[in-house]
Amino acid sequence: ALAREALEVAGRAVAPGVTTDAIDAVVHDFIVARGAYPSPLGYAGFPKSSSTSVNDIIAHGIPDDRPLEDGDILNIDLTVFLGGCHGDTSSMFYAGTPEPRDLRLCRATHRATL
Repeated sequence: ALAREALEVAGRAVAPGVTTDAIDAVVHDFIVARGAYPSPLGYAGFPKSSSTSVNDIIAHGIPDDRPLEDGDILNIDLTVFLGGCHGDTSSMFYAGTPEPRDLRLCRATHRATL
């Protein structure tokens, strides 16, 4: 449940002009404030608490200082360690209004996971 809640917090932070570093910081603070640990942080040298993949980055992008632009699509992947267990979740979000083709892609890939 905590991973899902953290993903919802991350999703609410997605907007044009916001950096993925800022989203990562919000997620990190949310997770740690609940007594959990962001599993990606330090794993195999990974430097952040979440993975953020913008547009054509396939997976496990590293949050950075590039501001999101209107129409960007963003996958946020979170794993939370709490009570000896890892909770892993991921979802796509839109910064502003995506292009119709990007929206169709996100909807089709979502349906494929159901």
